[in-house]
Amino acid sequence: MFNIANLGVNILNLGVGIYNSVQLHKIKKKLDRNQEQVQSCVEKLDRNNEQIQTCFNSIKNALTVQHRTLELLICNQCNLAQQMNILREEMRTGFQNIVEEVKDLEARRRREEFETRTFKLLKTYERFTYILPELLEADQLIERAEDLEAWLRTQLNRIDIGKPERLPLMVALAFSVRAKADAFEAKGGDYTSFATKDIGLLINQLRDEIRAFCEGRSLYTLGVEMPEILYQYAFLNRSLCRGYEFQKKAKQVDSEFIFSEEELKWDDGMQELRELFRPNIEHTQFLGGNQDIKLNTLADYDWYIRFANQDRLTFNVHSHPSIKLSDILQNIGHPEPQTGGIRKTTLNTLMVFALPETINNISQLIQNEFELENFPKLRGLNNLDIQK
Repeated sequence: MFNIANLGVNILNLGVGIYNSVQLHKIKKKLDRNQEQVQSCVEKLDRNNEQIQTCFNSIKNALTVQHRTLELLICNQCNLAQQMNILREEMRTGFQNIVEEVKDLEARRRREEFETRTFKLLKTYERFTYILPELLEADQLIERAEDLEAWLRTQLNRIDIGKPERLPLMVALAFSVRAKADAFEAKGGDYTSFATKDIGLLINQLRDEIRAFCEGRSLYTLGVEMPEILYQYAFLNRSLCRGYEFQKKAKQVDSEFIFSEEELKWDDGMQELRELFRPNIEHTQFLGGNQDIKLNTLADYDWYIRFANQDRLTFNVHSHPSIKLSDILQNIGHPEPQTGGIRKTTLNTLMVFALPETINNISQLIQNEFELENFPKLRGLNNLDIQK
């Protein structure tokens, strides 16, 4: 839907790749032990032919199972290099498509430091994947990840929660926590509990972030001006939640850990709203913000009663023969309702999005996607002063 890399999915895929490498090493050890058992059985062949036959069948079955598992892990590993390249390129560009370049020297210095620290972690992560399960590299990866995490949290403390410019920092924070969790997984033992805890805390932080980002914003802001922010947070949340379950179960990777085609789609319910404000070169009748929209039918008045939150029992249809288009544009958060406008053929769609129930439905959709305790209160009719 948008030209932006799904970093959340890439981060999870990297984690799956790390887990595959660890499991591959374990399987190799099992195969070595199975080979030793075969040799031992051969030495006992003269003493107990029946026993060696039973042992041979058992080992043959074990080797078959291990071989199938090995094939699966190798298949999953082939995507690791590609995902690493995608993540490296996104980090290199510095999220230029998301955050507007800030001109002052201090902001530039922080950006350069952000890119440098992230790149160092990325290179350590890449080296770590090739020489698993070398524990020295795991320790270095943990050190790099914690260094980047500490710096990112310092920068996040300087920016109010919910600001759009926090997105690249949150994505990088997810990368550092994911890298550290994978290093803990490689070390094994009690370290795995640290991995699960860190990812769980980050999920909660991300949900606080998305609640603050949506709170008080209009449909126009969320759906038209910067839909990629909500889009990216949705996939980052899915990635972290899947990684959290993956880390807790700590079992062999199979198809249930791979995102399905449907899971790689995010429908914010506002695609039709975006279509209303896309440039159209075709000759069509255009409605401006100052134009009156006549209320002629019972359906028109039914819409107005819901739009203006009027009492059906006391509402007088003769008191409101029309409504300004600017009032409708204002309710969805259009930045210039007086001078803005739409094509006449799209008026009915605009009126639907201006209804309080539509705004509430989209708010509940966001709540369900991020599993928030309460739905975010989007800006709507309660903030308007309908023109008489």
